[in-house]
Amino acid sequence: MIEKKVYCLIHAKETKQGGVQEFGIGTFSSLERAVEEKKKRENVLGFKDYPKGFRIEVFIIDKDFCQEIIYL
Repeated sequence: MIEKKVYCLIHAKETKQGGVQEFGIGTFSSLERAVEEKKKRENVLGFKDYPKGFRIEVFIIDKDFCQEIIYL
């Protein structure tokens, strides 16, 4: 059986209060599509000041929890 994966693009940034705010951008069918979406947002207000805040979490369909995290 072939494992099917989804790729969740997430962005995190520090808040003025010293915490971390995370924003789920979307879920994609391939790593390439998730990276394309990240590139579209790199220069957008709210994302561009935290370029290292992007990450992709990889989930295998019908399995528990995140299997892999790719920090961009």
